[in-house]
Amino acid sequence: MNAELKQELIDWGVNWEEVKERLVGNEDLVEKFILKFLKDPSMDRLQKGLESGDLEEAFQGAHALKGVASNLALEGNGFLNDVLEITEILRPRTLGNSREVYDRIKPRYDDLISILKKYSE
Repeated sequence: MNAELKQELIDWGVNWEEVKERLVGNEDLVEKFILKFLKDPSMDRLQKGLESGDLEEAFQGAHALKGVASNLALEGNGFLNDVLEITEILRPRTLGNSREVYDRIKPRYDDLISILKKYSE
């Protein structure tokens, strides 16, 4: 496990102990799965769905992002809570204030992606 990556993730707001416990204490597995987040299409689906007005696509993206963010304990500054919120807003396939919540999610997502890109192969 790269110690610098671990510290940046903790500083971003990954609940390290939770995700490490979920992956049976194996920090190398934590690193492997968190770096795979770079290829996860969920955020792109959410964004495209909101931009095009395709609320089914937006919901599916949000719902998938919720699962990944939960499994990886991506709590950073309310990231997970906002992903949970947007999922519930979109669940009935209504727009509600999803754009406002998305605007809170996006910069934290971008920060996390920037961190991960520094350490990806």
